[in-house]
Amino acid sequence: MLLSLPRLAITLAVLLAPLSVWGADQPAPKGDPGKPKSGQFGINQDGITSPEMRDALTKLNEAGMVEGRKGSLTFFRWTDAKPPLLAHLGLWGPKVTNEVFALISALPDLEHVSVYETNIDDKGLIALTRLKKLRTLSVLPITRYEKAGFGPPQWSYPFMAQRADRPRITGKALRDLAPIKTLEQLDLLDVRLASADLEALSAWPKLSTLSLPNTIDAETVKHLQACPRLTSLTLGYREVTAAELESLAGWKSPRKLTVVHAKLSDETLQAFSKLETLEELHLMDCDLKDDRLRHLRGSAKLTYLALERNEIDGPGLEHVATLKLKKLGLEFNNISDKTLTHLSQLTSVENLALSYCTGVTDKGIQSGILQKMTHLKQLGLRGMKQVTDASLDDLVKFGHLDHITIRETKISLEGVESMKKAMPKTVVFK
Repeated sequence: MLLSLPRLAITLAVLLAPLSVWGADQPAPKGDPGKPKSGQFGINQDGITSPEMRDALTKLNEAGMVEGRKGSLTFFRWTDAKPPLLAHLGLWGPKVTNEVFALISALPDLEHVSVYETNIDDKGLIALTRLKKLRTLSVLPITRYEKAGFGPPQWSYPFMAQRADRPRITGKALRDLAPIKTLEQLDLLDVRLASADLEALSAWPKLSTLSLPNTIDAETVKHLQACPRLTSLTLGYREVTAAELESLAGWKSPRKLTVVHAKLSDETLQAFSKLETLEELHLMDCDLKDDRLRHLRGSAKLTYLALERNEIDGPGLEHVATLKLKKLGLEFNNISDKTLTHLSQLTSVENLALSYCTGVTDKGIQSGILQKMTHLKQLGLRGMKQVTDASLDDLVKFGHLDHITIRETKISLEGVESMKKAMPKTVVFK
């Protein structure tokens, strides 16, 4: 995922955690709930203002503990204010019940709440009406992405069992949440929702970002059109059809469309061109291979294409090159030393993300193919475990970049310092 995460977080949230809006570039907090710590993540001692708040944080942290695993999946993020304020809470799994969720009444500064396959139902979600600053609500499936030879992306928990009989939040909850006028983002991919339920969207005048599980039809589009600030839409965890995209073409506001973990036909790939206002298209975890890219179409305004977590080797990028993109995301694909040469035809791309393309090694960096792409301004090499200090002489040739990411590579701290000295105009992010 092109992540902050905060990978959702907070990519999809994560990146889409995966689609989460905060912290996609950070690991899930760990630690003993009985030993609060200071900092942006975890339980921050400096931000605790009452015994009730301490009790709530401890119990919420305990609810994120998984048998046989260290630490807690519960995510806390605090602001840099003095004292720090708890702004984001992320909760995973069956131990998060209505009773546990009600503890958020002791956390009045929350702006972002994310829940993933919990035991919360419509009645439990009403606790959110006690939050006066809430900007983002995400009710999402757990990401279980796995790929042989690749490390897991942020917020992916394949060890969490799927539960078909768990409580589910429904469209009724949207009407109950109408009093929360501060909402700007709703991620509802794990909600049982019908098009008619979307009439409730008009209650949130600030809504700009929305994720939906239901099939897009004329009624859905009518309710989308009633949201004047809405410009970003996410669909997924099902088949997305060409007919749905044709329906969306009647909604003239979308600038960003994300499709995650979905089945896409050749006709659907072609139909993306009908969304004439679209500037960003994210096709994440859709099992796309090189030969399928010949069907992909984009509108004249499309400048950013993200193809994260697919099965692209490289040859199919000749079809992507015709889109005249400024930004391209290829994270968690099969780009390797042998296929790097296919990137050279992307002559319009200024921001290229190759993070977690683990087939790229020192040999690929030393080939000079990427360095010859002098039109690039930003380059993501995060997660390339086989890129080491042996490539330092070649990495410093990226001095024309504004930004390069080398986190989770084998570049040493001493190597990072030498890069910074040799590339004073480039932000080297490790």
